[in-house]
Amino acid sequence: MLIISPLFSPKSYLNQKIRTIKPFEKWEKNDFLKMVIIIVLFIYIIGIILEIYLRMNAGVSLFTTFVSLNPSPSTSSILHSHMFKGAISPFLNSFISTNSSIHTGGSLSSYIPFAGWIILLAIPVVYLGGMFSLGDRREYHKLIVLFALTTSIIGMIDGGLLSTPALVGLSGLLGMSALKMPFSFKNLISPTIIIAFLIILRVILGLFASVPDYYEVTIIDAPEDLELLDYNILSSQVVNDKTIITVDSNYNEIHLINDLASSLEGKSEVFFISWNFYSFFGNTAYS
Repeated sequence: MLIISPLFSPKSYLNQKIRTIKPFEKWEKNDFLKMVIIIVLFIYIIGIILEIYLRMNAGVSLFTTFVSLNPSPSTSSILHSHMFKGAISPFLNSFISTNSSIHTGGSLSSYIPFAGWIILLAIPVVYLGGMFSLGDRREYHKLIVLFALTTSIIGMIDGGLLSTPALVGLSGLLGMSALKMPFSFKNLISPTIIIAFLIILRVILGLFASVPDYYEVTIIDAPEDLELLDYNILSSQVVNDKTIITVDSNYNEIHLINDLASSLEGKSEVFFISWNFYSFFGNTAYS
């Protein structure tokens, strides 16, 4: 991005050309940056709405990880969303070899509404808007904007609003948008509050939306003779097309997801599993 940034400088052909378009005639660098921030936030919010829609449609808790299994396991949750990654996976797969180790979230694509394709329009607009926002900024300010732009695009595709790339990207975009010369820390108070709020929200959701006593696993369209003998299952019930089991909390969440994905291969297409943030700190929920 830095190499081609001169193509978007104030006196460049592209910059002069865009100013012939009426809405952009009087736009300054920060106007483009604010546009980028609005679009990025809009995409993050749409991603959360898609996550909520998916769970409401399945009749499960919002605070679960969605796992799709075919052709390979992919996960998505409000805390780390792969909605848009899955939405554009058919497009990505046309450029990536089937033997590649790059995971495109292809198994998610059939469960995501058509609205997910909005990401294909948003990415180039965010990219171009970010490049035009460089303007006559100092070189190290340009580096900050470009880094924030890159991490924001990564967050849009892989992670969503509460992911690390998104928070890093937003902090850079908001910080540069609020920056004024001469420099004053007061200008960074609002961006700092926004990012701090999102970090606290992520921690609160991880802690208080977790179920530390057991895992609730909801398997969609499981066969009647389903057996999961390798797990310490506390209870099991069938409700319509859902098989709901509770599993002892004495498992690491990531390991349990991977093991269940392997056990359910060829038996089910989808399952949801409750969060257990505490499992990352020991063998039991509170150890």
